[in-house]
Amino acid sequence: MTSYDYVIVGAGSAGCVLADKLSADPSCQVLLIEAGGGDRNPVFHIPKAFAFTIEHPTYSWQYQTEPFGPLNQTEKWSRGRVLGGSSAINGMVYNRGMQADWDGIAELGNPGWGWADILPIYRSIEDHELGSSATRGTGGPLHISVQRKGEEVSEALIESGTNIGLKRVEDINDADDERIGYGPGTIKNGLRQSAAKAFLRPAIKRSNLTVLTDTTITKILCDGDDAIGVTDGSSQYLARREVILSLGCLATPQLLELSGIGSKSVLDEVGIDVRVAHDRIGEGVREHRWYPLQMRLNSDIGYNRFLATPGRQAITGMKYLATRKGPLSTPAYDILAFLKSSPEVTRPDAQLLLTPFSMGAAPLDLGLERRPGLSIIGYPLRPTSLGSIHVRSKDPKVLPRIVPNYVDTGYDRKVTLDMFRRMRDIVAQLPIADMLLAETMPGAAVQDDQGLIDNGLINGGTSYHASGAVPMGADDSYPVDARLRVRGVGRLRVMDASVLPRMVAGNLNGPMMAMAYRAAQLILEDA
Repeated sequence: MTSYDYVIVGAGSAGCVLADKLSADPSCQVLLIEAGGGDRNPVFHIPKAFAFTIEHPTYSWQYQTEPFGPLNQTEKWSRGRVLGGSSAINGMVYNRGMQADWDGIAELGNPGWGWADILPIYRSIEDHELGSSATRGTGGPLHISVQRKGEEVSEALIESGTNIGLKRVEDINDADDERIGYGPGTIKNGLRQSAAKAFLRPAIKRSNLTVLTDTTITKILCDGDDAIGVTDGSSQYLARREVILSLGCLATPQLLELSGIGSKSVLDEVGIDVRVAHDRIGEGVREHRWYPLQMRLNSDIGYNRFLATPGRQAITGMKYLATRKGPLSTPAYDILAFLKSSPEVTRPDAQLLLTPFSMGAAPLDLGLERRPGLSIIGYPLRPTSLGSIHVRSKDPKVLPRIVPNYVDTGYDRKVTLDMFRRMRDIVAQLPIADMLLAETMPGAAVQDDQGLIDNGLINGGTSYHASGAVPMGADDSYPVDARLRVRGVGRLRVMDASVLPRMVAGNLNGPMMAMAYRAAQLILEDA
């Protein structure tokens, strides 16, 4: 039994930043615990190799949802099982949320989380290749790259986006209006920049930082009302100051519930004694459901010709190894767009990701087509449909029950439909229209509202952006306060996407790193 000042559970986007910032004080002994393994395998560092890791059981946790949609199907919600967590297997798209999103979190009774608090943190962690500005930083540990110009399909998509009123921008994060441009990526010299590479690897040489891998924590240890450590069932890891949970929005509520912290009705059902009752834990989960639009190109251009078969992948891979350039060196989707789903909304409420490749047209087929195509996927930025995540059993090896509850509100349905029709508007514009043969998914015959909704439920997917399962807020109904302390349990904090009381619009990797930096400031202030 060894004790540390801080015990951090989970070495993902947030945990790596926390370990770096807290261990910067040489007087603090910090332990970072990761259930997965190390990240030395080259597959974690080639950007497009995420296609091989994101559903590989060695490299990612494979959570299964409850059945949903018109086919009553389930789907996998993958999370990184490696140092760096999901930042080691994600699509590397870097956006930061909009100013109004952050200010809205503060207005809910969470001072210290507004845009004025978060923007300086972004600027301090970034090493942005576009250079320093009022909204960008340089010299930080996290390198951000941006394509300046892409191949012909990408350029045509961007120009066609401008023809429906989107502004072409060099930096998609520089403003919050309707816009389109090449997506910033957590990539440097053609290699992925996970949170482990950017933050943990430089810190790991410190003698006061200990990192444990392949260690799955099963319970929080308490003495009276205070958390004093954690256990994996055989060993105990004690914290003299605090235990910090950074397991992500799926595993953090599970560990809390396994430790008796959660809804009495949920815990009673599986036979776990209640230590502290919090009805909101595991409830109020929001996730982006992406809706696909795929088009057939009329000539052999785009990425499919480089990536659709093992032989082509091998040739493209050899070229990548020689140059660190080409299709394997870019984020999952090359282009981002933020748009208003309809004229009456006051700010962008949908995000599009566009790319010159296309996936199989059969339901749930995620392999690339051999014939040339392009894809646009889109999702409402701030869905109001609420799902849940709860333990099924007191056995920690049993993964939790996930109810996604996609597109359950009239708001989500309207934004999704209006957004999808604007996606179709883009491909109807020149110059991209001259490169196309036909719509292959969902197909031009699908025009009615219910048909479009059902197509996305069948052929779309999770965006891996679940949040809100352990929200922070001003009153005691929220399990976490504005300083991320768990109410009713001393010396216990949560820092991951589960604490978001509302969605920070877009991809969550960047926001989680910035929030963890802010959380470290709060922890050190309180110490």
